[in-house]
Amino acid sequence: MQSQSVLLLGGTGQVGLKAAEYLLQHTEATLTFASRRKASLPSAILQYQDRIHTIQLDAQNTEELKAHLKGIDLVVACVGPSGIIGDQIVLACKELNVPIIDAGGYDPVYESLHAHERRKTSTVPLIINVGLLPGLSGVFPAYLIQQKSGGKSLKSLDVQYVGRDAWSYNSAWDIIHGLGDFGHERGFCYLENNQIKSEKFSKAGTKAYFPEPIGTASTMLIYAEEIVQLANEKGINTAKVFGANLGPRAMFVCMVAKIFKMYKNHKSIARAARWLTKASAKDMRKLAPVYGVDAQIECANGDIHRGQIILEDTYQATGFIIGITAKQLLNKQIDKIGPMMLHEAVDPNDFIHDLEQAGVVAGLTLTTANKTAKSEAA
Repeated sequence: MQSQSVLLLGGTGQVGLKAAEYLLQHTEATLTFASRRKASLPSAILQYQDRIHTIQLDAQNTEELKAHLKGIDLVVACVGPSGIIGDQIVLACKELNVPIIDAGGYDPVYESLHAHERRKTSTVPLIINVGLLPGLSGVFPAYLIQQKSGGKSLKSLDVQYVGRDAWSYNSAWDIIHGLGDFGHERGFCYLENNQIKSEKFSKAGTKAYFPEPIGTASTMLIYAEEIVQLANEKGINTAKVFGANLGPRAMFVCMVAKIFKMYKNHKSIARAARWLTKASAKDMRKLAPVYGVDAQIECANGDIHRGQIILEDTYQATGFIIGITAKQLLNKQIDKIGPMMLHEAVDPNDFIHDLEQAGVVAGLTLTTANKTAKSEAA
């Protein structure tokens, strides 16, 4: 049987190489590395010489991209910034009926793809937001619900996201862009009764409690489309999401960018992204990269369940998350079609199991508390 063929856009970047490493180790697929400039591949990849090819390709040149999609079973896109790439790569794949897994996408692409879907229905999976945030940040709360709710109706969902690393420019660009809710500027808000409600700055902060190396972190209310979709799917009345970019310099840059609304245009986003890249690199001289999700659900009967997952080496974890998604799609574990975020595409239990097996999970706990212990478990 002919091996499956994967076109890996941005395959020579940090995330792309880790996604490729996972796919080469866990599938029999043939990988074509596509990048704008020639780049050497590490020995971990070159040992699979009989299964790899390299091409030069500007993924934003959609006509050139479409010319390379013939005979491809799956496209994996690890190019950015997502706010600049937009939906053009995904729509090219949709036009030629080639499944795609996109590390980016975010809210604007999710909205545009669903609008496009109303005009023309997809015949293949178009999976976007495949990373840590968004991505795992939606899958892990879904995993907690799957493992602990026992089918009971749910009253509320609280999620905390924290992370730090020496962010690349593309990552920093998307972080700054996201501070303005990708053009919607919802401010500090949460979901209640199917409505997005605003919160005052004085009430928008809280504390997240993780074991070391994270510890206690100050977080603020943020809007997360994936959690809105998850809450609506599960009939959850109230959902609150809090987040923080850890590291004093990185946190300061994000605060300045939000206060002065530097997320409003590409020029100011680029400026703030350069600041954030430098600031996070300085933070990481004395700190280790880490990413954590804390999720808590309250059932209608008062039962409270909490889960935490912590990952080290955020770029490796992101690459493996993409690789796991690609493996599951190639193995036909994903049978849905059309545009979807990661938590909509995968089975949470299978996904978290594969993530643990990949060796990037530093800690995972699920606990139960009674109603009176809610404040202690939060």
